[in-house]
Amino acid sequence: MKRASKVLAILMAFALVMGFAAMSASAESQVTTTFNKKLGVPSNAQVPNVEFVFTLTPGTAVQGDEDTISVNAGIGSPTVEHAVFSNGMTTVAGDATKGEDANKVYATDQVTMDFSGITFPGPGIYRYILTEQPTTDYYGSITNDTNSTRIVDVLVAKNGDNLEITGYAMRNPSDNVDDDPFYPAVNIGDDPYNYADQDPSVKTVEFKNEYETVDLEFSKKITGNQADTTKKFTFTLAIEDAIPGDYEIQVVNGDDVIVDGSGVTNNKITVASDGTYTGTFALTDGDVVKVIGLNKGYQYTLTENAEDYTSADGVDNDGTDNDFTDATASTAGVTTNVKTGFTNTREGIIPTGVIVTVAPFMIGLLLFGAVMMFMISRRRRAAY
Repeated sequence: MKRASKVLAILMAFALVMGFAAMSASAESQVTTTFNKKLGVPSNAQVPNVEFVFTLTPGTAVQGDEDTISVNAGIGSPTVEHAVFSNGMTTVAGDATKGEDANKVYATDQVTMDFSGITFPGPGIYRYILTEQPTTDYYGSITNDTNSTRIVDVLVAKNGDNLEITGYAMRNPSDNVDDDPFYPAVNIGDDPYNYADQDPSVKTVEFKNEYETVDLEFSKKITGNQADTTKKFTFTLAIEDAIPGDYEIQVVNGDDVIVDGSGVTNNKITVASDGTYTGTFALTDGDVVKVIGLNKGYQYTLTENAEDYTSADGVDNDGTDNDFTDATASTAGVTTNVKTGFTNTREGIIPTGVIVTVAPFMIGLLLFGAVMMFMISRRRRAAY
Protein backbone atom coordinates (compact mmCIF):
# COMPACT_ATOMS: atom_id res chain seq x y z
CA MET A 1 0.00 0.00 0.00
CA LYS A 2 2.79 2.38 0.95
CA ARG A 3 4.60 1.66 -2.32
CA ALA A 4 1.39 2.22 -4.28
CA SER A 5 0.92 5.62 -2.66
CA LYS A 6 4.50 6.58 -3.58
CA VAL A 7 3.92 5.55 -7.18
CA LEU A 8 0.73 7.60 -7.20
CA ALA A 9 2.65 10.58 -5.81
CA ILE A 10 5.22 10.22 -8.56
CA LEU A 11 2.55 10.12 -11.22
CA MET A 12 0.83 13.16 -9.74
CA ALA A 13 4.13 15.04 -9.62
CA PHE A 14 4.85 14.14 -13.22
CA ALA A 15 1.41 15.38 -14.18
CA LEU A 16 2.18 18.63 -12.36
CA VAL A 17 5.26 19.06 -14.53
CA MET A 18 3.14 18.54 -17.61
CA GLY A 19 0.52 21.03 -16.49
CA PHE A 20 2.67 23.81 -15.05
CA ALA A 21 5.97 23.59 -16.87
CA ALA A 22 7.31 27.05 -17.66
CA MET A 23 7.73 26.12 -21.32
CA SER A 24 5.02 25.17 -23.80
CA ALA A 25 3.24 21.82 -23.45
CA SER A 26 0.30 20.14 -25.21
CA ALA A 27 -1.05 16.74 -26.17
CA GLU A 28 0.86 16.95 -29.44
CA SER A 29 4.59 16.65 -29.88
CA GLN A 30 6.32 19.94 -29.14
CA VAL A 31 9.64 19.73 -30.97
CA THR A 32 10.48 23.41 -30.37
CA THR A 33 10.16 25.73 -27.42
CA THR A 34 11.32 29.23 -26.55
CA PHE A 35 12.85 31.30 -23.81
CA ASN A 36 13.27 35.04 -23.41
CA LYS A 37 16.49 36.99 -23.71
CA LYS A 38 16.39 40.50 -22.22
CA LEU A 39 18.78 43.40 -22.68
CA GLY A 40 18.69 46.39 -20.33
CA VAL A 41 19.57 49.70 -22.00
CA PRO A 42 19.87 53.21 -20.49
CA SER A 43 16.60 55.00 -21.11
CA ASN A 44 18.24 57.72 -23.26
CA ALA A 45 20.14 55.28 -25.50
CA GLN A 46 19.34 53.20 -28.56
CA VAL A 47 19.07 49.42 -28.36
CA PRO A 48 22.41 48.30 -29.86
CA ASN A 49 22.79 46.00 -32.84
CA VAL A 50 24.13 42.94 -31.01
CA GLU A 51 23.76 39.15 -30.99
CA PHE A 52 24.12 36.64 -28.18
CA VAL A 53 25.04 32.98 -28.74
CA PHE A 54 23.72 29.97 -26.84
CA THR A 55 24.56 26.26 -26.82
CA LEU A 56 22.56 23.18 -25.74
CA THR A 57 24.56 20.25 -24.41
CA PRO A 58 23.56 16.99 -22.64
CA GLY A 59 23.20 17.32 -18.89
CA THR A 60 23.96 14.79 -16.17
CA ALA A 61 21.64 11.88 -15.41
CA VAL A 62 20.04 11.71 -11.96
CA GLN A 63 19.24 8.25 -10.59
CA GLY A 64 15.71 7.99 -9.21
CA ASP A 65 14.37 5.85 -6.39
CA GLU A 66 10.99 4.74 -5.14
CA ASP A 67 10.08 8.38 -4.41
CA THR A 68 11.53 10.16 -7.47
CA ILE A 69 11.67 9.75 -11.21
CA SER A 70 15.06 9.22 -12.83
CA VAL A 71 16.38 11.94 -15.10
CA ASN A 72 18.22 10.85 -18.23
CA ALA A 73 21.16 12.69 -19.74
CA GLY A 74 20.13 14.50 -22.90
CA ILE A 75 20.99 12.92 -26.23
CA GLY A 76 21.66 14.22 -29.72
CA SER A 77 22.45 17.79 -30.73
CA PRO A 78 19.48 20.13 -30.40
CA THR A 79 19.91 23.62 -31.86
CA VAL A 80 19.27 27.04 -30.38
CA GLU A 81 18.93 30.37 -32.17
CA HIS A 82 21.02 33.44 -31.54
CA ALA A 83 19.34 36.25 -29.62
CA VAL A 84 19.32 39.26 -31.94
CA PHE A 85 18.84 42.90 -30.88
CA SER A 86 18.72 45.98 -33.10
CA ASN A 87 18.07 49.72 -33.12
CA GLY A 88 14.41 50.60 -32.79
CA MET A 89 13.29 47.48 -30.91
CA THR A 90 10.32 47.91 -28.59
CA THR A 91 11.32 48.40 -24.96
CA VAL A 92 9.54 48.47 -21.61
CA ALA A 93 10.54 50.17 -18.38
CA GLY A 94 12.64 48.15 -15.96
CA ASP A 95 10.70 46.45 -13.16
CA ALA A 96 12.59 46.63 -9.87
CA THR A 97 10.42 43.89 -8.35
CA LYS A 98 11.92 41.48 -10.89
CA GLY A 99 15.51 42.50 -10.28
CA GLU A 100 15.60 44.97 -13.17
CA ASP A 101 17.13 48.44 -13.19
CA ALA A 102 14.31 51.00 -12.93
CA ASN A 103 16.53 53.56 -14.70
CA LYS A 104 16.73 51.39 -17.80
CA VAL A 105 14.41 50.07 -20.46
CA TYR A 106 14.44 46.43 -21.55
CA ALA A 107 14.21 44.91 -25.02
CA THR A 108 13.24 41.23 -25.34
CA ASP A 109 13.99 38.66 -28.02
CA GLN A 110 12.28 35.27 -27.97
CA VAL A 111 14.78 32.53 -28.74
CA THR A 112 13.81 29.11 -30.12
CA MET A 113 15.30 25.76 -29.10
CA ASP A 114 14.75 22.96 -31.62
CA PHE A 115 14.72 19.25 -30.67
CA SER A 116 13.21 18.02 -33.94
CA GLY A 117 16.28 16.07 -35.05
CA ILE A 118 16.45 13.86 -31.96
CA THR A 119 15.07 10.33 -31.63
CA PHE A 120 14.51 9.55 -27.95
CA PRO A 121 14.86 5.88 -26.97
CA GLY A 122 11.99 5.83 -24.51
CA PRO A 123 9.67 7.91 -22.33
CA GLY A 124 11.13 9.92 -19.49
CA ILE A 125 12.85 13.19 -18.63
CA TYR A 126 15.92 14.14 -20.67
CA ARG A 127 18.16 16.84 -19.27
CA TYR A 128 20.15 19.45 -21.22
CA ILE A 129 22.25 22.43 -20.21
CA LEU A 130 21.54 25.74 -21.95
CA THR A 131 24.57 28.03 -21.80
CA GLU A 132 25.03 31.62 -22.91
CA GLN A 133 28.48 32.10 -24.38
CA PRO A 134 30.67 34.91 -22.97
CA THR A 135 30.21 38.28 -24.64
CA THR A 136 33.68 39.41 -25.71
CA ASP A 137 33.30 41.55 -28.83
CA TYR A 138 31.37 44.61 -27.60
CA TYR A 139 34.26 46.48 -25.97
CA GLY A 140 33.27 45.67 -22.41
CA SER A 141 29.98 47.57 -22.63
CA ILE A 142 27.76 44.50 -22.09
CA THR A 143 27.51 42.50 -18.89
CA ASN A 144 26.15 38.98 -19.20
CA ASP A 145 23.58 37.43 -16.90
CA THR A 146 25.15 36.59 -13.54
CA ASN A 147 24.22 32.96 -14.18
CA SER A 148 25.25 31.80 -17.63
CA THR A 149 23.44 28.41 -17.58
CA ARG A 150 19.93 27.00 -17.24
CA ILE A 151 18.72 23.42 -16.91
CA VAL A 152 16.26 22.35 -19.61
CA ASP A 153 14.30 19.15 -18.95
CA VAL A 154 12.51 17.64 -21.95
CA LEU A 155 9.45 15.52 -21.08
CA VAL A 156 8.91 12.58 -23.45
CA ALA A 157 5.82 10.33 -23.27
CA LYS A 158 4.05 7.68 -25.32
CA ASN A 159 1.21 8.63 -27.60
CA GLY A 160 -0.09 5.35 -28.90
CA ASP A 161 2.89 3.65 -30.53
CA ASN A 162 4.84 6.90 -30.84
CA LEU A 163 7.11 8.81 -28.52
CA GLU A 164 6.42 12.53 -28.37
CA ILE A 165 7.78 15.54 -26.55
CA THR A 166 4.89 16.68 -24.38
CA GLY A 167 6.48 19.46 -22.37
CA TYR A 168 9.56 21.26 -21.08
CA ALA A 169 10.75 22.56 -17.75
CA MET A 170 13.49 25.17 -17.54
CA ARG A 171 15.13 26.26 -14.32
CA ASN A 172 18.05 27.92 -12.70
CA PRO A 173 20.73 25.36 -11.76
CA SER A 174 21.04 26.92 -8.32
CA ASP A 175 17.69 25.33 -7.45
CA ASN A 176 17.99 21.95 -5.77
CA VAL A 177 16.54 20.00 -8.67
CA ASP A 178 18.39 16.80 -7.85
CA ASP A 179 16.24 16.29 -4.76
CA ASP A 180 13.06 17.03 -6.66
CA PRO A 181 13.87 17.02 -10.38
CA PHE A 182 10.35 17.13 -11.73
CA TYR A 183 8.60 19.59 -9.43
CA PRO A 184 8.38 22.98 -11.19
CA ALA A 185 7.20 25.27 -8.37
CA VAL A 186 10.58 26.88 -7.65
CA ASN A 187 11.88 30.43 -7.78
CA ILE A 188 13.97 31.26 -10.82
CA GLY A 189 16.84 33.59 -10.12
CA ASP A 190 15.54 37.09 -9.35
CA ASP A 191 12.03 36.27 -10.50
CA PRO A 192 9.80 36.07 -7.38
CA TYR A 193 7.10 34.15 -9.20
CA ASN A 194 6.74 30.39 -9.16
CA TYR A 195 6.00 28.20 -12.15
CA ALA A 196 2.75 27.10 -10.55
CA ASP A 197 1.65 30.74 -10.18
CA GLN A 198 1.99 31.37 -13.90
CA ASP A 199 -0.02 30.51 -16.96
CA PRO A 200 1.76 27.51 -18.58
CA SER A 201 2.32 29.53 -21.78
CA VAL A 202 4.26 32.25 -19.94
CA LYS A 203 8.04 31.86 -20.01
CA THR A 204 9.18 32.66 -16.51
CA VAL A 205 12.85 31.81 -17.06
CA GLU A 206 15.04 34.17 -19.01
CA PHE A 207 18.57 35.44 -19.52
CA LYS A 208 19.12 39.11 -18.77
CA ASN A 209 22.12 41.18 -19.91
CA GLU A 210 22.92 44.82 -19.20
CA TYR A 211 24.25 47.41 -21.68
CA GLU A 212 26.23 50.37 -20.34
CA THR A 213 26.68 53.56 -22.37
CA VAL A 214 28.48 56.89 -22.22
CA ASP A 215 27.93 60.25 -23.93
CA LEU A 216 30.34 62.45 -25.89
CA GLU A 217 29.89 66.26 -25.90
CA PHE A 218 32.05 68.87 -27.59
CA SER A 219 31.80 72.65 -27.56
CA LYS A 220 33.32 75.90 -28.86
CA LYS A 221 34.33 79.16 -27.14
CA ILE A 222 35.63 82.28 -28.94
CA THR A 223 37.48 85.07 -27.09
CA GLY A 224 39.73 88.07 -27.75
CA ASN A 225 39.43 91.77 -28.62
CA GLN A 226 39.73 90.99 -32.32
CA ALA A 227 37.56 87.83 -32.25
CA ASP A 228 34.35 87.36 -34.19
CA THR A 229 32.02 85.45 -31.86
CA THR A 230 29.69 84.61 -34.75
CA LYS A 231 32.39 82.92 -36.82
CA LYS A 232 31.99 79.18 -37.38
CA PHE A 233 34.86 76.74 -37.14
CA THR A 234 34.93 73.30 -38.72
CA PHE A 235 35.20 70.38 -36.29
CA THR A 236 35.99 66.84 -37.45
CA LEU A 237 34.84 63.99 -35.21
CA ALA A 238 36.14 60.45 -35.80
CA ILE A 239 34.84 57.46 -33.79
CA GLU A 240 36.24 53.93 -33.69
CA ASP A 241 35.41 50.71 -31.82
CA ALA A 242 31.72 51.57 -31.56
CA ILE A 243 28.88 49.09 -31.89
CA PRO A 244 27.39 49.57 -35.39
CA GLY A 245 24.07 51.35 -35.57
CA ASP A 246 22.42 54.72 -35.02
CA TYR A 247 23.22 57.15 -32.21
CA GLU A 248 21.18 60.20 -31.31
CA ILE A 249 22.68 63.68 -31.70
CA GLN A 250 21.60 66.67 -29.61
CA VAL A 251 22.59 70.22 -30.56
CA VAL A 252 22.54 73.30 -28.30
CA ASN A 253 22.51 76.88 -29.65
CA GLY A 254 22.10 76.52 -33.39
CA ASP A 255 20.57 74.20 -35.98
CA ASP A 256 23.23 75.20 -38.51
CA VAL A 257 25.83 73.22 -36.57
CA ILE A 258 24.76 70.29 -38.76
CA VAL A 259 26.44 70.71 -42.15
CA ASP A 260 27.11 68.64 -45.26
CA GLY A 261 29.50 65.87 -44.28
CA SER A 262 28.21 65.51 -40.74
CA GLY A 263 26.28 62.38 -41.68
CA VAL A 264 23.38 63.37 -39.43
CA THR A 265 19.95 62.11 -40.53
CA ASN A 266 16.86 62.52 -38.35
CA ASN A 267 19.10 63.69 -35.51
CA LYS A 268 21.16 60.52 -35.62
CA ILE A 269 24.60 59.52 -36.83
CA THR A 270 25.30 56.04 -38.15
CA VAL A 271 28.30 53.99 -37.09
CA ALA A 272 29.34 51.69 -39.94
CA SER A 273 29.65 47.93 -39.73
CA ASP A 274 33.39 48.27 -38.99
CA GLY A 275 32.63 50.36 -35.89
CA THR A 276 33.70 53.71 -37.36
CA TYR A 277 32.16 57.11 -38.02
CA THR A 278 33.63 60.37 -39.35
CA GLY A 279 31.73 63.64 -39.71
CA THR A 280 32.22 67.40 -39.72
CA PHE A 281 30.31 70.07 -37.78
CA ALA A 282 30.35 73.88 -37.83
CA LEU A 283 30.50 75.39 -34.34
CA THR A 284 30.60 78.98 -33.14
CA ASP A 285 30.76 80.49 -29.67
CA GLY A 286 28.56 78.55 -27.21
CA ASP A 287 27.57 75.74 -29.56
CA VAL A 288 27.45 72.20 -28.17
CA VAL A 289 27.06 68.84 -29.95
CA LYS A 290 26.22 65.74 -27.90
CA VAL A 291 26.43 62.13 -29.11
CA ILE A 292 24.22 59.99 -26.86
CA GLY A 293 24.56 56.35 -25.85
CA LEU A 294 27.95 55.26 -27.19
CA ASN A 295 29.18 51.92 -25.92
CA LYS A 296 31.91 51.86 -23.33
CA GLY A 297 35.33 51.17 -24.83
CA TYR A 298 34.92 53.29 -27.96
CA GLN A 299 37.62 55.69 -29.23
CA TYR A 300 37.25 59.26 -30.46
CA THR A 301 39.45 61.86 -32.17
CA LEU A 302 38.32 65.50 -32.32
CA THR A 303 40.11 68.12 -34.42
CA GLU A 304 39.28 71.60 -35.73
CA ASN A 305 40.42 74.12 -38.34
CA ALA A 306 41.34 77.15 -36.21
CA GLU A 307 42.32 79.29 -39.26
CA ASP A 308 44.09 82.47 -38.00
CA TYR A 309 42.93 82.04 -34.40
CA THR A 310 44.98 80.57 -31.56
CA SER A 311 43.41 77.28 -30.48
CA ALA A 312 43.59 75.68 -27.03
CA ASP A 313 42.10 72.40 -25.82
CA GLY A 314 39.01 72.64 -23.67
CA VAL A 315 36.32 75.19 -22.87
CA ASP A 316 36.47 76.74 -19.39
CA ASN A 317 33.21 78.35 -18.29
CA ASP A 318 34.36 79.49 -14.86
CA GLY A 319 34.46 76.06 -13.30
CA THR A 320 30.75 75.37 -13.73
CA ASP A 321 29.04 72.22 -14.95
CA ASN A 322 29.29 73.76 -18.41
CA ASP A 323 33.04 73.21 -18.56
CA PHE A 324 34.24 71.12 -21.51
CA THR A 325 37.78 70.48 -20.36
CA ASP A 326 38.25 66.72 -20.84
CA ALA A 327 41.09 65.55 -23.09
CA THR A 328 40.63 66.50 -26.72
CA ALA A 329 43.28 64.40 -28.42
CA SER A 330 42.58 60.88 -29.64
CA THR A 331 41.34 58.87 -26.66
CA ALA A 332 40.88 55.09 -26.69
CA GLY A 333 38.90 52.86 -24.37
CA VAL A 334 36.50 55.56 -23.17
CA THR A 335 34.53 54.39 -20.11
CA THR A 336 32.99 57.65 -18.82
CA ASN A 337 31.05 60.61 -20.19
CA VAL A 338 33.30 63.07 -22.06
CA LYS A 339 32.90 66.86 -22.34
CA THR A 340 35.58 68.37 -24.55
CA GLY A 341 36.11 71.14 -27.10
CA PHE A 342 38.30 74.06 -28.18
CA THR A 343 38.73 77.70 -27.17
CA ASN A 344 39.81 79.98 -30.02
CA THR A 345 41.41 83.38 -29.30
CA ARG A 346 42.23 86.35 -31.53
CA GLU A 347 43.93 89.40 -30.01
CA GLY A 348 45.11 92.65 -31.71
CA ILE A 349 47.35 95.55 -30.51
CA ILE A 350 45.71 98.99 -30.64
CA PRO A 351 48.36 101.73 -31.55
CA THR A 352 47.65 103.92 -28.50
CA GLY A 353 50.78 106.17 -29.00
CA VAL A 354 49.80 107.68 -32.39
CA ILE A 355 47.90 110.72 -31.06
CA VAL A 356 50.63 111.79 -28.62
CA THR A 357 53.36 111.53 -31.23
CA VAL A 358 51.57 113.46 -33.97
CA ALA A 359 49.84 116.09 -31.83
CA PRO A 360 52.67 118.76 -31.60
CA PHE A 361 53.23 118.67 -35.36
CA MET A 362 49.52 119.01 -36.08
CA ILE A 363 49.11 121.94 -33.66
CA GLY A 364 52.01 123.81 -35.27
CA LEU A 365 50.67 123.17 -38.72
CA LEU A 366 47.25 124.49 -37.76
CA LEU A 367 48.74 127.65 -36.20
CA PHE A 368 50.85 128.28 -39.30
CA GLY A 369 47.82 127.90 -41.50
CA ALA A 370 45.79 130.26 -39.37
CA VAL A 371 48.50 132.95 -39.52
CA MET A 372 48.77 132.62 -43.27
CA MET A 373 45.02 132.95 -43.69
CA PHE A 374 44.99 136.09 -41.48
CA MET A 375 47.78 137.74 -43.46
CA ILE A 376 46.17 137.00 -46.82
CA SER A 377 42.84 138.35 -45.61
CA ARG A 378 44.49 141.55 -44.28
CA ARG A 379 46.29 142.23 -47.55
CA ARG A 380 43.08 141.83 -49.52
CA ARG A 381 41.32 144.42 -47.35
CA ALA A 382 44.28 146.83 -47.73
CA ALA A 383 44.11 146.51 -51.50
CA TYR A 384 40.55 147.83 -51.48
